Amino acid sequence: MDKETLIVEGFVFPSYKEAQIAQKELVNIEAIRKRIRGQDGKTTYELYCKLVERDMFHTMLGYGFLFELRHQLMEQYGYREQELPDVVLPKRMEYDKVSQLNQTKLESKLQSLMVIKTRMTITIVALLFVIVGMFIIVAVNPNVGYVNTENKIINKYSTWEEELNRREQAIREKEEELKMNKDE
Repeated sequence: MDKETLIVEGFVFPSYKEAQIAQKELVNIEAIRKRIRGQDGKTTYELYCKLVERDMFHTMLGYGFLFELRHQLMEQYGYREQELPDVVLPKRMEYDKVSQLNQTKLESKLQSLMVIKTRMTITIVALLFVIVGMFIIVAVNPNVGYVNTENKIINKYSTWEEELNRREQAIREKEEELKMNKDE
């Protein structure tokens, strides 16, 4: 969304929707100005009262116009502050409501992420204990499965090799003995 669509009469609005509302209010303000041009103070006063009573404006443009009318009634037509109805500003603008909704969503998402973080932390700590336990078992127990198995297999093959070498030597000796007996 470009910044141009958010500007109305020099005011930059936080959302496109509010800028549209301000644009509509600007059209209404221009129509009201044409209507009250050349009117007397009583007509202007009645119009001001109706605008305030019906809560016609919701943006800074509208409130500025109401202030302008109020000032005109007091300066040009001699109305006193107490005679004019007060303009009640809204507690929250529309974008504040949206912001509050977003904040509520973000807070609930934060809560779910905090639960996930807690679960992950517990899982990580448990896995660290398991890993540390495994290292302790390896360090303390010299008869750990794979290490000793490998040594046992190496020793077994060494024994077989020695026995085969002895048998081979015995066979060679027998062959030589037989060969000598044949030659004789």
